[in-house]
Amino acid sequence: MNSKKAGLAFLLLVVLQCMATVAMIIYCWVNPYAEDMGIVTNLILSEIMIVIPIVAVALLGKRNEKTGDLFGFRKIKISTALMTVLFTILIMPLATFFNAISMLFVDNTVAAMTGDILDVPFFVMFLLMAVYGPFCEELTFRGVIYRSFRKSGNIFGAVLLSALLFGLMHMNFNQAGYAIALGIMMALLAEATGSTTASFICHMVFNGETVCMMFLEKYLYTPEMLEEMWNTSYSQEEMLASVSVVMVVALIGTALAMCVLAWIAENEGKQNFFRTIWESRKNHRERLWTFPVILGVMIAIAYMLWSFLFLGV
Repeated sequence: MNSKKAGLAFLLLVVLQCMATVAMIIYCWVNPYAEDMGIVTNLILSEIMIVIPIVAVALLGKRNEKTGDLFGFRKIKISTALMTVLFTILIMPLATFFNAISMLFVDNTVAAMTGDILDVPFFVMFLLMAVYGPFCEELTFRGVIYRSFRKSGNIFGAVLLSALLFGLMHMNFNQAGYAIALGIMMALLAEATGSTTASFICHMVFNGETVCMMFLEKYLYTPEMLEEMWNTSYSQEEMLASVSVVMVVALIGTALAMCVLAWIAENEGKQNFFRTIWESRKNHRERLWTFPVILGVMIAIAYMLWSFLFLGV
């Protein structure tokens, strides 16, 4: 699968999500007293809508390419898997920083769903958010899309573009910011190991930590205390002070994460890892920014602007 087909798959993904939103709005308008589908159904369907366009284009368009090569799930060393967990912990402040930046302008999307999440048993939510979701998204973005872009020879561009599309896939400004940052780090991890398995472990640990912290707070605090925490608003000065502190921690954590990434690459037999990626900028066997990619990006940004202006999301 090449860059153009990967772009087409992303375009279909964005269009499908937009159509689902329009369909839901029409359904709620026609049936004002209809019950909400619930967060479990919502999560299952949203991930299916991510996977279906990618898998359809990938499988229909493949020729002599093996399915394993298409999705990139390969075995990695146990030591690499353990260091991937450390890598994930070190990049968590980076995600927190970009999340805090976005919260200066928009609400925290995940926090807004906390009440619905905590109404579902922990084991169910952990499977959905820490296993099912990361598997679908890694198969799509670090699997098919990144590996397709990588065939252009421009690994540097493939890392950045796949991360951008991963961020825009969330279709809101809050998650897009830190998802792009995480997308870059997970694409580098996939490149360092030559396997989507590593980025899946990273994604699973990151989401799993979020779910565990939510449920831990549920047992540590009373419902009244939780509601007060969720509804507490902070001044612009307090938010900027928090962002400044998180930025310092994020810089230190990211620097250490890069050292861990270099160790992982060497452990997997990829010496000169960073130099290879940097020098790949000169390779242009095929274009990364194809018409389907550009159109998909434009539609995603237009949808996000519409959601922000009219829905406040």
